[in-house]
Amino acid sequence: MTDETTPAAADRRQATRLSGDAYPLRVGRLQARLVDWSAKGIGLQLHGGVEDMVPGQALTVSIHSELTNGVALFPIIVRRVDAERRIIGADFLADAEDAADFLACLLAASAADH
Repeated sequence: MTDETTPAAADRRQATRLSGDAYPLRVGRLQARLVDWSAKGIGLQLHGGVEDMVPGQALTVSIHSELTNGVALFPIIVRRVDAERRIIGADFLADAEDAADFLACLLAASAADH
């Protein structure tokens, strides 16, 4: 037996993380791209402004649908900030119950187009 822990065992997330395929979106007024996502939250790489963000901060993520040419707004709360890589990890709030389904549809349609 070893004392080493496998990455899967060390990951405490409750929902499986899926690739975000760098889908473009916005956090407030900042441009961002989707790094990864799950039913509970998202990982986002922002194009600036990360140094002002703190865990516990409430934000709104805007996701443009190329299918409907509309924009959906979902409330999130910042859980982790990696200022060096400009990445934040955030959980969807209760009002964002449709966010995961919305992302799944958009990413599936985006993959079918490429």
